[in-house]
Amino acid sequence: MVKIIAMLTNNDLTVANARETFEASSHAPTQYWGFKDTGISMHTASELAKHIYDKGKTLVFESFGEKEDDCLRAAEFSITNNCKYLIGCQFHTSVVSLLQGSSVAYLPTIGRREGIPRYLYGSIEEVVGDGQRVLASGADGICLSMYRYKDGDPSELGSAALRAVGQRSTIISGSINTFDRLKQVRKLRPWGFTIGSALFDEAFGKGLNWHEQISVLDAVLTA
Repeated sequence: MVKIIAMLTNNDLTVANARETFEASSHAPTQYWGFKDTGISMHTASELAKHIYDKGKTLVFESFGEKEDDCLRAAEFSITNNCKYLIGCQFHTSVVSLLQGSSVAYLPTIGRREGIPRYLYGSIEEVVGDGQRVLASGADGICLSMYRYKDGDPSELGSAALRAVGQRSTIISGSINTFDRLKQVRKLRPWGFTIGSALFDEAFGKGLNWHEQISVLDAVLTA
């Protein structure tokens, strides 16, 4: 089944009450929890990571890093703080080298991304080719901003990317905020997808808390 990665983020920023949000929702039907390196100090991020890890959850760290030094810092954080997955940052072979021998899986972003929120640009061939390149260069998978794709049809991009790099190597991130999109993700069957802002917006049930909304997601994915 497609994995639900509950992200303690809203509008691409880790929320100030991330620990409290996790604590109230940690019994929801997902093993995978994460946050981003934006909107949070590294000290607070380390404390949050420890709390999630100590609760027995699998930790996903998403970085907006693009420069090599920033991506290396994200990798070092992931190793030090028991993160299982480092996703979203730019691909660098030095990150592959640093993570070698660790338990951290590296799924960088692909394609040309710009702005906050990060939108994805380029032809489908260019984006897919970049995914193949990073896998051939040592990444464990890709992080695909499918629904933030601006130069073509997101569903066509998703289908092409998953055919080229494999379903088990793909996390889809960003803007999965409708039932139609959720069902499309179910059809594509990536390894997993991230969701954060949509839960804060109650996109999967007005008046429902995180546990209840994640239960709805789980029910749709297993239908």
